[in-house]
Amino acid sequence: MNVTYHIFKDFQLDTTGSSDEEIFERSGEEIRKNRYSFVSMCRPPGSEVIYTGATHGLGDLLVEFDTEKREFASCGYAESGLWIETEHKIHKGIWFDKAENALYFGTSTLSHIKDTVTSPGGILARYDCEKNEFSELARPTPGDFFQATGYDPERKKMYMYTMPGACFAVYDLNNKELIRYDPMQSIPHIGAIDDNGGVWGTYSANAQAFFRYNPDTDTYEFPEGCAFPDAYSAANVMYRGAGPVDSMENGQDGYIYTASALGEVYRIDPGSKEVTYLGKPFTGKRLPAMDLADDGMIYLAGGSDKAPMLARYDRETRQFEFLGPVTADDGLSCYRCHELRVVDNVAYIGETDNPSRSGYMWACEF
Repeated sequence: MNVTYHIFKDFQLDTTGSSDEEIFERSGEEIRKNRYSFVSMCRPPGSEVIYTGATHGLGDLLVEFDTEKREFASCGYAESGLWIETEHKIHKGIWFDKAENALYFGTSTLSHIKDTVTSPGGILARYDCEKNEFSELARPTPGDFFQATGYDPERKKMYMYTMPGACFAVYDLNNKELIRYDPMQSIPHIGAIDDNGGVWGTYSANAQAFFRYNPDTDTYEFPEGCAFPDAYSAANVMYRGAGPVDSMENGQDGYIYTASALGEVYRIDPGSKEVTYLGKPFTGKRLPAMDLADDGMIYLAGGSDKAPMLARYDRETRQFEFLGPVTADDGLSCYRCHELRVVDNVAYIGETDNPSRSGYMWACEF
């Protein structure tokens, strides 16, 4: 595997920090201007562009990455007139609506509760890819932000997993109405929508189990036993108060594929609610990056910090294939993988929480 890295704005810290949150707390203007992490991705089908959600102190939250030229370009959210000072990332979830040629997303924060509690909260926004224009859909949860979102283009609904509130929320885009905003005590790093429109998330600080929300009846299912076997141990790994789910993806084969913060991969049957263990592709904790690629394989990136790894899962043979560490020929490694998209035998991986420098975009050719 050939690994290269690509830099948008580079910034080297004088002293290290354990996370973007810690570094943001003590950061000055130069750090907030030039330090980026890449924490969500969306590639419109057939496009050479990956739209990348960034962590950035001054609101540059949506960046284009050209996979042919390997170049970045800001989409200009900070100058759109929508940005507020407590918005710092599009953390998990950028969704492409093909019929509209537009992106839908929500924003998250790095700020303390003392600053967020009286704020307007996260935005639900739309980005017109042709006009390069942002528009506000709503700020439906004052004081609360969106750690992850989902989008259903058929039902015109957005789903939000909130922080610091740890709520599951549903916003009806047609009626411009918040129809659910329920405390769950647990949220996944990212949720998923099954083939019948059911939305999956987690609930209960003790059970850390799965729920399914049915948007057609506006009801919940809390199926007994539908949880990771070690769900409680997998919680609070990503951050304090986190649920056990690190990544989740509709496999377009009737199943949902998901990984825990302990790096274990599972399959959920939305009908029977059975959770099946598939394996652990590499050592270490964390598996935040998952992508169903055009070749039908499920690609996975994660593992221990300082030397994360890339693997893929073949659903026909039910086998994992280890592709290699995310380390370039010059010895530099990605610190923590957060998101990936596969384009023509190249896995593009966004990096976050680097303790000493900006995050890079990593290209892994296999």
